[in-house]
Amino acid sequence: MLQAKVIPKHTDSNGWWHILPAVAAPNVLQGAHKVRTVVIGAGVCGIATAFRLGEICPNDETILLEAERAGFGTSGRNAGFMLNVHSHGPPKRLEILRRNMQLWASGLEDLRRRVNEFQIPCDWSEAGRFYGAAGPDGEKHIDEIAETLGQLGLEHRWLDQSEMQTRIGTGFYQRGLFTPGNALVNPAALMKGCAAYLPRNVTMFEETPAQSIARRGDGFVVTTPKGVVTCDRVVLATGVFLRHFGVAKGRYVPMATYGSLTGPLTDEQLAQIGTSEPFGLLGGSEYGATIRLMKDRRLFVRNHFHHAPKKSLPGGTVLGPIADMHRRSMAARWPGLADVPFEHSWGGIMAFTWNDGAIFGEVDSGIFAVLTNDVSPMTRGTASGRLLADYMEGRDSDLLQLQLGIDEAKRLPPRPFLDVGIAYERAKLRWVAKQEF
Repeated sequence: MLQAKVIPKHTDSNGWWHILPAVAAPNVLQGAHKVRTVVIGAGVCGIATAFRLGEICPNDETILLEAERAGFGTSGRNAGFMLNVHSHGPPKRLEILRRNMQLWASGLEDLRRRVNEFQIPCDWSEAGRFYGAAGPDGEKHIDEIAETLGQLGLEHRWLDQSEMQTRIGTGFYQRGLFTPGNALVNPAALMKGCAAYLPRNVTMFEETPAQSIARRGDGFVVTTPKGVVTCDRVVLATGVFLRHFGVAKGRYVPMATYGSLTGPLTDEQLAQIGTSEPFGLLGGSEYGATIRLMKDRRLFVRNHFHHAPKKSLPGGTVLGPIADMHRRSMAARWPGLADVPFEHSWGGIMAFTWNDGAIFGEVDSGIFAVLTNDVSPMTRGTASGRLLADYMEGRDSDLLQLQLGIDEAKRLPPRPFLDVGIAYERAKLRWVAKQEF
């Protein structure tokens, strides 16, 4: 039996979610059900897997279980960059980047097609992205990013300080780099919308955590607080909570990141920026701040990350010191906005592997797992989820073979050695990138 040791439960806000229109009451699983497949986790991987199973198995029923609400969890908490490529550091291992680019591009096209087909209101914008450099570390990294883009044959152009001032309204950055190809969205709205348009033979139940998975005969019984599902196979798409089912333990690092979102800026406040045209900016430095100006005039700031080996996020920390840190970042770029309050501050957890390795496939007879990890998790996760469904149904493709060719995520050093190493690297990154914060 697989027993969920921790049930996902975010106790903090999610600004992307809370600015959306109110949602209907959740469809909670009750009683006994029998289907072919149960997918656990309605994040980007779980939705992609369930959607694809619904398409290619029209005569089979699939149940998708979500412990919270679709769009409120991790996949709805990121900065909303649907990336086609992203890399920090000097150009190296271009073969891995080119491999990953095929997954990112495939996932991005899936999301783009779904948004267009179902007219999902998620503020989808083909806006591309900026990188900014404010100090020596930013300068170093932005040069490396440009070199990587050049070696990959991807379009990009430089902006000097004056051009950055004109485009994003601040002289904070000494130089900037722009590259197209990615989309910007409200990630909670995207996930909520994708979940609303699943195939007819896929039923989603929210606020329905999977508590245990037990073998029974040739299949499984998945137990939830108010019901049970008997099925032939199970997909674990629970993100960083995989380890709490005993899967992939010690093979990925859960890292918490934090974001804050203002209310819509007034005309006077917007004048401090000097532009009303939305944009998305990633720090040139690995530890630099992520900044977005939204269509509805809200400013989004994300910076700070730390190792999150425990079961939950410290909500009090989000509302206090980290929100204050975000305000200082905003004030450094636009001093006239120093007193603008944030309506929402929240955290989310990403998974990182040591070797850009994958957690993908059949982890035990009839039990499958998929985890989106490292950079570009939304587009990569969309592709991986779809490919897992193909793998389960024996539908081969070049892209599936590419996915299967990715090394398994390596086992990490044990704690507390892992904690010490991460703390050292994080402190070093923050020190060298202090001008980018």
